[in-house]
This record gives sequence, C-alpha cells and structure tokens, in this order.
Amino acid sequence: MEFPTTGIRCTLTDCKQLDFLPFTCDYCKSIFCKEHFHAMSHSCPEFVDNVATNTEKSASYRCTNDSCNQTSPVEMPCVKCKKHFCLAHRYHGCLELSDEEKAKDMKKWEMPKQEFLIAKNVVDREIKEKLKKSKNLAMAIKVQLMKLKGHSVGSQGIPTVDRRYFLVYYPITTKNAGISKGTFVSVSWTMGKAIDSIADLLGIPNFNNVSTSKKLRMFHTDTGFIVADQMDTLLADLFKSNTLIDGQSIILEYCNDNKVDSSLYTSES
Repeated sequence: MEFPTTGIRCTLTDCKQLDFLPFTCDYCKSIFCKEHFHAMSHSCPEFVDNVATNTEKSASYRCTNDSCNQTSPVEMPCVKCKKHFCLAHRYHGCLELSDEEKAKDMKKWEMPKQEFLIAKNVVDREIKEKLKKSKNLAMAIKVQLMKLKGHSVGSQGIPTVDRRYFLVYYPITTKNAGISKGTFVSVSWTMGKAIDSIADLLGIPNFNNVSTSKKLRMFHTDTGFIVADQMDTLLADLFKSNTLIDGQSIILEYCNDNKVDSSLYTSES
C-alpha cells in the first residue's frame, strides 16, 4: 500500500528524491534530502553570497596611507591620530615631536642640568677651599712644631723619639685664660696621664680624681670638639688615626660636655 502524500521531495532538480525526514538549508531555506542538504552539495547561492560578504567585511580596514592598498581584518589604530595603518606604515610620523615640543623638552631637561652644574661648582669650590685650608693648616702645624721643640716643657725622662708636642690653651676660668704654652708628652701615655702631666707642668688645677668635680679634658682648637672622652684612650691610637697631630694646638678646659666654644680662646703665647 503506497502513501504518495507522505514525505517531501528534494528541491534539487537532478534528485527529487522523496525523503520522509527532509532537511532545511540554513542559508536558502529550501528542503533537501540527506544527500543534498549541505550548502556545498546543492551549490547554495545564498551560501556563496554570505561568504563573499563576510570576506569583504573581514578585510574592510584599509591603510590610511594614500600610496598603500593594504587591507586588514584587524583594525590597528594609531594611539595619537586614531587612524588605521598597516604594519609597513605604522611609523607614519604622527608620534614625532614638533620643533616647539622638542624645544620645550630640551628646556625641561636643561634646567636640572644647569642646577647640577651650579651645585657641582659650589661643591668643587668648597672642596678646593677645604684642601687649601688643609694644606695651609698642615704647613702651619709643621712650622709650629719646629717652634714648640725649642721652648716646650715636659718630662725629661721621655725619649726624644716618643715626644709629642702641643700648644696648650689654658681654661678660661683660670688666671692665665687666653694664654697658650708649649708642652710635650709621651706617645705611649693614655689621655688621662697626658692631661695630668700637662696640668702639673702648666700649674692648672686638676680635680679629675674628684667624682663630683668637672673634669679637665682636652679639646680641638679648630672645632671645639673633645679629642677623646675616655681617659684610658692611648695617645698612640689617636695619632695613628690622625685625631691628633704632632705640633697642633689644643684646649684644656673643665667641661663634662663633648664640645666647647673654641672662639673664646685666643692665641697669645
């Protein structure tokens, strides 16, 4: 028994096969059998047009350069002008600085350069002045040492090779304030022994053995800073580190601080 109205025939002219389970083309919406439902199997015109349209759209970004015909499916806009350029023309001069911008940038970079040069000149001047002062001071100390060796007082039991000379300024509270005298001590002594010896030689009252009294201590005449705050410090170590220099001026003062006002002492020897 036949059922002529059951099923649908394939739309393809060369087929017309009756199919009980027909397929509809996604592009042209016609009905086909299982052999011809694919767009390529029935040469679907809608499919061809769709591919052509998509192909045209995918290559729709044309390089902005007038002499270039390159197209790209991916847009590559310039970060500044926002126009699309191909890889060959991506450096199209848009990001180059104008003469005014270049001049402004140069001026911006010149300022710290000039500031650096000014600061460098100041530092160089200070260094030269310090070196000059240092050389002058070293020479002055050498000359002073030669003079001190001729009229300084000290223990005659100290070997000549161990003697170290100072021009000593009296404490400002004594009757000899403002006066300086030449003395020598032994490089092998401690700071405490050297102070005791100088005080005894110059007649300076010394109460370092009294716990409640201000200590008689040694200070630099140029800075006012203490030479050493520990009485058991060896003079040899101080000379080795150039904290002390043979022939230099020093201040003896009653002070429990680490600094005195060196401007209060004058050089009247």
